[in-house]
Amino acid sequence: MANVELRYLQYFVAVAEELNFGRAANRLQIAQPPLSRQIRRLERELGVELLRRSSRRVELTAAGQAFLEESRRILAQVEQAVLVAQRASRGEIGRLVVGFEGSFSYDVLPFSLKAYQEQFPDVELVVQEMTTIVQGQVLEARGIEIGFIVPPLDNPQLITETVWREHLVLVVSETNPLAVQPEVRLLDLANEPFVAGSYEHGCGLFVQVVQICRQAGFNPTIVQETNEIQMLLGFIAAGMGISLLPASVRHYQRPGVVYRTLQPPAPEIELAIVWQQNNSSPVLQRFINMVREFVRQNFRASST
Repeated sequence: MANVELRYLQYFVAVAEELNFGRAANRLQIAQPPLSRQIRRLERELGVELLRRSSRRVELTAAGQAFLEESRRILAQVEQAVLVAQRASRGEIGRLVVGFEGSFSYDVLPFSLKAYQEQFPDVELVVQEMTTIVQGQVLEARGIEIGFIVPPLDNPQLITETVWREHLVLVVSETNPLAVQPEVRLLDLANEPFVAGSYEHGCGLFVQVVQICRQAGFNPTIVQETNEIQMLLGFIAAGMGISLLPASVRHYQRPGVVYRTLQPPAPEIELAIVWQQNNSSPVLQRFINMVREFVRQNFRASST
């Protein structure tokens, strides 16, 4: 098998296109005698004559014409490979699998993903909904590269960074007496049945809401659990319970459900991103930086 360096292909293509060694040498910015020697060496390596030379002209042989076409194709492929490698090193192409807890689906996540796709259209984004605890497990197994969670998530192999804090609002049936109050005290919810995310399946929002209620002086009574926002709102509309959700849930308008502000100081929840500390993927790092900057520029310190 012939051992042909890429530079030999570049030399040959220049000579074949110019059909003149002097012009080809000028184009390549090398001297003519070394160029002639390299073409001779290429022909010896291939075992065929690529060019017919005379004192007046240079012509391609049949083998030379065929080799020219293939050489152009190979050089174009190499150029494309270099471009792809450079773009990959900058995080401009590739694939990113993103996990998220439903609390992020109201506001921060969809707008962040849209901004990212506009900036990096050649990165394939795969988005999967899962609870905070499950995201930690899947991150360890390399099933996702980054997660959007509601802390806490204790894992020394993962980096967790809070990117957003959001006020909670009361979500209640329009027939509930609390619905007529413009603002509701947290302690007034002590005797109300709650609909919440699934604790068994690791819903981070559930954990934070329970902690907030306990700090207010009561343990919430959970009567229904679901991680599906539409099902949760359906339970509330049917009068089966109330819930505390991030304020951006107001984007979901459902008949029979109303949102009420909690009396100041309204409790907040943390929303965070999490990734493996040993993951140095350029695509991941670009995404992390973009989320930080996007949230900083487009969202206030706390949604109300």
